[in-house]
Amino acid sequence: MRLYVRLVVLVCMTLLLVCGTAMAIQPPDLNRTATIEGASEVAAFIESSAPGEFIAAGAGEAGPALWFVAADGTVAGNMTVAIGNASVIRYVQEHEGGYIVFTDTHDFAGVSPEGEIMWTWHVPCGEVSSVDAVPAGGIIAAANYLNPTIYRLDSDGTPLWNRSYADTSGAGLGRIQSVKAVDGGYIVAGYARPLIASADSAGLVMYLDEEGSVVWEERYGEEDIGYVVNINSLPGGGYIAPALTTADEAAVLILNATGTAVEVFSYPKRMELIYYADAAPGGGYYLLGYDASLVDGEPQYLVMGISADGEEEWMHWFGDTSIRTFVPTDGGFVATGDTGEISFFTFHEAGKKTDFSDAWMFIFVIIAGICAGYLIYRQR
Repeated sequence: MRLYVRLVVLVCMTLLLVCGTAMAIQPPDLNRTATIEGASEVAAFIESSAPGEFIAAGAGEAGPALWFVAADGTVAGNMTVAIGNASVIRYVQEHEGGYIVFTDTHDFAGVSPEGEIMWTWHVPCGEVSSVDAVPAGGIIAAANYLNPTIYRLDSDGTPLWNRSYADTSGAGLGRIQSVKAVDGGYIVAGYARPLIASADSAGLVMYLDEEGSVVWEERYGEEDIGYVVNINSLPGGGYIAPALTTADEAAVLILNATGTAVEVFSYPKRMELIYYADAAPGGGYYLLGYDASLVDGEPQYLVMGISADGEEEWMHWFGDTSIRTFVPTDGGFVATGDTGEISFFTFHEAGKKTDFSDAWMFIFVIIAGICAGYLIYRQR
């Protein structure tokens, strides 16, 4: 009798273990997909001020274009925007009375709801690496040339200020990779040059006030972080920043409000590069990146959900489809490919859903093995 009890307990524990594992790694459901017809490139995708709707930007058959995507994924309209010699819109934001866009010719422009150009402003020097909307109106942009530079542009195209960041000690700024508007100022991420040419660079984060002056600065060479790729604010304070270590391994920094690294997560077996990290609405974090294919070495794109302590909870692979933009939503997220594919994902209870199609097959194999072992034992 005791043997039967032990067998039942073993089977139940096996079922709980397998089901629990299936729940933990189950990715979100692909709810629906849409394709922007005629789009040769989609470079930006944002939530609209209209609830549940989105705006895409990029290039169509007739040149730079905006598309308006309804909540059900259908493309509700489009608008071709002629801006000088530009061929692609790489950034878009809404503002009162229209849109602000940024193009591949390094021009910002104000666009009316009818598609008319209201103003343009050309970035004087450097390659723009990051643009963000400022709550007070207009944009903040980072560019890199001889020295990294921040530009602040008002919503009517008026340049408000610009600042160049250098350090005469020889360990100055190498590049600003990301700039974001935050409460009372801006957060900047990138890397700092080493004192010695053969030494490793150090990942860098700075907080700037509203006029661009440095309030504080942190460098992460002691944590073996050589390059901070991107940065986003966390709802409870502090920041999340994907980075590369000096050994070229993907890492994620969790920073407090003054830039001190309180956690460093690494994913060498899952991601070669993480280029986007953000807080998930239900807790934990989203990571977007890629790993190299074992066959041809080409990037294989994926999004990973991790818990608050950095443990992997689920993954969704996109294969060789480059994921250009990622928008977290209350019920999941939206990801877009660079040629116009839009994928809407939704979560179920607690952001996880058990799919028994494969799990139950695994369970049956285990049960069959247990039963076979028991029969062999009984015949002894």
